Amino acid sequence: MSNTDFQLKPLKSFQGRKGPLLLIIMDGVGIGKKDAGDAFYQAHPTNLNTWMSETKEKGLYTELRAHGIAVGLPTDGDMGNSEVGHNALGAGQVFSQGARLVNDSLETGEFFETENWDKIVGETARTNQTIHLIGLLSDGNVHSHIEQLFKILDGIVKTGVKKIRIHPLLDGRDVPPDSGLLFINQLEEKLKSLEIDSKIDAKIGSGGGRMYVTMDRYESNWEIVKRGWNAHVRGFVDSIDITKDYPGYFSSATQAIETARKVYPEKQDQYNPPFVIVDNENNPIGKMNNGDAVINFNFRGDRAIEISKAFIFEDFAYFDRVYTPDVKYAGLLEYDGDAHIPTIFLVPPPKITNISAKYFTTMKIPSFAIAETHKFGHVTYFWNGNNTGYINSEYELYEEIKSEPNEMIESHPEMRADEVTERLLEVIQSKEYKYIRVNYANGDMVGHTGNIKSCIRAVKKLDECLKKVVDATLSADGIVVITADHGNVEEKLDKKGKVKTSHTLNPVPFFILDSNYKGEYQIDTSKIEEPGISNVIATVINLLGYTAPEFYEKSLIHFN
Repeated sequence: MSNTDFQLKPLKSFQGRKGPLLLIIMDGVGIGKKDAGDAFYQAHPTNLNTWMSETKEKGLYTELRAHGIAVGLPTDGDMGNSEVGHNALGAGQVFSQGARLVNDSLETGEFFETENWDKIVGETARTNQTIHLIGLLSDGNVHSHIEQLFKILDGIVKTGVKKIRIHPLLDGRDVPPDSGLLFINQLEEKLKSLEIDSKIDAKIGSGGGRMYVTMDRYESNWEIVKRGWNAHVRGFVDSIDITKDYPGYFSSATQAIETARKVYPEKQDQYNPPFVIVDNENNPIGKMNNGDAVINFNFRGDRAIEISKAFIFEDFAYFDRVYTPDVKYAGLLEYDGDAHIPTIFLVPPPKITNISAKYFTTMKIPSFAIAETHKFGHVTYFWNGNNTGYINSEYELYEEIKSEPNEMIESHPEMRADEVTERLLEVIQSKEYKYIRVNYANGDMVGHTGNIKSCIRAVKKLDECLKKVVDATLSADGIVVITADHGNVEEKLDKKGKVKTSHTLNPVPFFILDSNYKGEYQIDTSKIEEPGISNVIATVINLLGYTAPEFYEKSLIHFN
């Protein structure tokens, strides 16, 4: 499309407001059951409760789907997540996402017929080398799915590979916090059946918890990736993670996890220390060698990019890799489409086109986006259809507030909300930007700890910060739109009363605050079969005084 195709037509009935439009994404804040596990309800957020009550009376409130088919995932049993949520929010359209893309490719068999499959798996079979698979082991379907792994294993065996090593990362974040052994047992049974039925050598080589080993994102803490490199590639556990009770080297993954739970009862699966599996002579059975191949079986990109860089970059300065065998490396998907990381991938990524930022910059609407590190990529990269950098830096400014380390989240659930707010207030008061978007990370990041008290504190801080930026925007004759990308903090206990650390299937709130409101418009979803977060950006475009593109999901408002 040419730039003329990205022109927005002015609305005849509404020209927007004099001040800015502020779009607030309360990451991980859904609509809960107002029970003991609902941290949002338990926090009694005065301002948010007041705004939601008032906007309901005015017809400026609704609830949106933020999971499953509404955000491009395979089924409505699939939890939403921040990546697909921000894709849908920023694009105003629903695209088939990672899990669905991979499922479709596996089901049709196209997955096993590509040139890249032959380059990674076929060549490994022909040279009688080892295939290594690294990724998150669970059925959470946010970063990966164990059933996809099993189908890939079947394909590897059919292609003729005789030696397989799995390097599983425990989840405990998108699934129950202590479910790791359940998935390890399933994997062990699968590998045993492959060894018996196909006469191959298939074993677990190393592993650890996803938030402590391998799966860092946004370069928050390269030590996490280093631990993974050491365990998966070198067959090595650093002395800092070894004690007299936790030796780091084990005869099985089950033994490693059971030992970690005894030694560190306060740790959840996601923070499990690294482990390496050794043979009877204490040699690591999963150490990588020249000529081997590696597949990262995560389909989501943010926590796969850094480990991919460690494998594919010759000039690598983030940590000393010590040992760099000549291996072929592939991602399940291309994790960064602009930087082309990794260079080899097994399923093409979704083509997200006609993103909202292209329209805003073409219309020369000054735009600003801000978040702390944990969610900065979401209001930029994912918002812009998995594109790195600016769409047009002449009309956009992105700012990142550096996050504190992951291990501080539970004890400091306020995170960097104050710093985000302080900078946001400066931007609002500068009157330089017409369209502003912000992501507050607290609900999601603290929600993943499962600590209800920390979650309550997170919601209280969110409520406090939102009051400041809402007041500033309304005082500037602007409009505030508040919503979320998926649920989390509102459901921290499961049906059995156990701690829950994952996202949810709950709807998310959507409401509009407008101090100059005189009944010009109202929310009307009667013509939308299932309103979802992909409907948000068309609404924002309307509130800025323009007609949204016809192929966008419909606006949530109707002008009177």
